[in-house]
Amino acid sequence: MRYKNPNMKKIRGSHILLVSCGYCKYPIAKYQKVGNSGLIKMYNERIIEGNIDFSKYHGALFCPNCKEQIATRYITKRDKKEAYRLHHGKFNKKKI
Repeated sequence: MRYKNPNMKKIRGSHILLVSCGYCKYPIAKYQKVGNSGLIKMYNERIIEGNIDFSKYHGALFCPNCKEQIATRYITKRDKKEAYRLHHGKFNKKKI
């Protein structure tokens, strides 16, 4: 089931990535990425939609299919925004 993120804001100059589980390849979210650097964290306001309901509070992101942990929720120090720190090697990304 696809859930729209109610906190989503459109970001100019961004490209869309499909983030999926590194274990079972199950699609987790569509994300607006700015820049060409690696994907280290996902800001909650840049997540477009996903198979996880982002309107609810999550301490961490788990794959809905195989239940592996993919990311941990935290608040960024510099701009005090909610983000998910992705665990290296536990996710795949593909430009759409």
